[in-house]
Amino acid sequence: MSTLKERKEDFVTGLNGGSILEINLITSVALTAYVCWNLLSIRGNINVFIDFALNWITLLLSITVYSNAISLLQILIVVPCVVLFYISSSKSKSQKTETNSREKQPKPFQLEKKPFITVYRGSMLVLTALAILAVDFQVFPRRFAKVETWGTSLMDLGVGSFVFSNGVVSSRVIIKEKMNPSSRPCMIKRALNALRSGGTLLIIGLLRLYFVKNLEYQEHVTEYGVHWNFFMTLSLLPPVLVLLDPITEWIPRPAIAALISVMYELVLIKGDGFLEFLILAPRRNFIEANREGIVSFLGYCSIFLWGQTTGFYVLGNKPTINNLYRPSVESLQRPSGKRSVTMWNNLSTVSPLWGLFIWTFIHTATAQGILSHDPYYASRRFANLPYVSWVVAYNTGLLFFYCLIDKLFSGTNKGCAVPPSLDALNSNGLVMFLLANLLTGATNMSMSTIDASVGTAMIVLTMYALVIAAISLFLYRNKIFVKL
Repeated sequence: MSTLKERKEDFVTGLNGGSILEINLITSVALTAYVCWNLLSIRGNINVFIDFALNWITLLLSITVYSNAISLLQILIVVPCVVLFYISSSKSKSQKTETNSREKQPKPFQLEKKPFITVYRGSMLVLTALAILAVDFQVFPRRFAKVETWGTSLMDLGVGSFVFSNGVVSSRVIIKEKMNPSSRPCMIKRALNALRSGGTLLIIGLLRLYFVKNLEYQEHVTEYGVHWNFFMTLSLLPPVLVLLDPITEWIPRPAIAALISVMYELVLIKGDGFLEFLILAPRRNFIEANREGIVSFLGYCSIFLWGQTTGFYVLGNKPTINNLYRPSVESLQRPSGKRSVTMWNNLSTVSPLWGLFIWTFIHTATAQGILSHDPYYASRRFANLPYVSWVVAYNTGLLFFYCLIDKLFSGTNKGCAVPPSLDALNSNGLVMFLLANLLTGATNMSMSTIDASVGTAMIVLTMYALVIAAISLFLYRNKIFVKL
């Protein structure tokens, strides 16, 4: 008879995933929740319970008991919110938006905290945190769990989206250095900072490895390898990106990202026995044992660079020259008006909404072509070109819709509202991700998740979500921000 550990490992092994369309429908619940939150915020302040219900529980329901009835869930979310909105519409009509004459004056370029980016990252972190525990319960559909080799799933998307979102926010440092070149540290200091940041993540990864190996926790070897895990992949990003920095002065990040993915894909497809080695080779040494984690880093590096590219045109308060593909702080037209403006400069100097539209169109068309014609499908296991193109297309598209919602509500008397629970989670994203992993391990050690009923599973998952939300809000309200 199989042990509980073996049963749990079998539970997440050999899966084929689901359709991209279904994944889009599932995650669209987060967009619906954001629209409803803004509708409700027009009528006044919203208490923390409604915040938790709208931005956490709805996402939990979408990946569990309502996974086969997303349309019904959308209706159950929208109808009460619309009713409340119209009940209070008479109050909101009397409130007019005040126009500040100073807003019409030109402002210098500066970085801004954008509501749609905060909510995008917060919702992504909520789904990620919920999924890493929910996957151990029967209530979580197997098509949402990570696929064995080829295919697409919600959790496969979550891993890539986490890396992409980190790339978006990391571009703030690059833009700040452009704003104040004298503050840019020397190469040695930047390398030491990268090693320190990567070292912290590596320690976390090693601690996770220790607990997995010594506490009889289930492990899926083909996910990253025998010893490798996601924290180790994240730990390599800072030092590798420091090495790429000099190249980015001459070659734009989108070109480097595309080159990495294309060259890697050519090796996968045409390399003599390379793909066969990745799938079938024995695990006799460290490289063979962890080949998935090592080779997939190339794909995640590409995703991170695409995220940085996105940050260049979404983080600033106004468009800067060629921000569609490179960091800049210079306006298209100097105050003197003597600068010649080329057609290319006009086309590549974009607002967040327009930039997201352009790149969403490009990435979606590219992903569609690659997924249709590549001899192999998307693989999170290897982070190949189809996987990278899908992840990047999805995230730019999702950001576009979040940005569009911001535009729709920016003209209200209160502007676009950010749910406090998502703002708090985003402020300590990596710490909360680590906490979610610890709570997931503790839950699995304390109960047989695979044998839990639907009712028990939903109670445990709700309490788990409540703990994470409560701790993140506590840290946020006490201005405690932990940077790893």
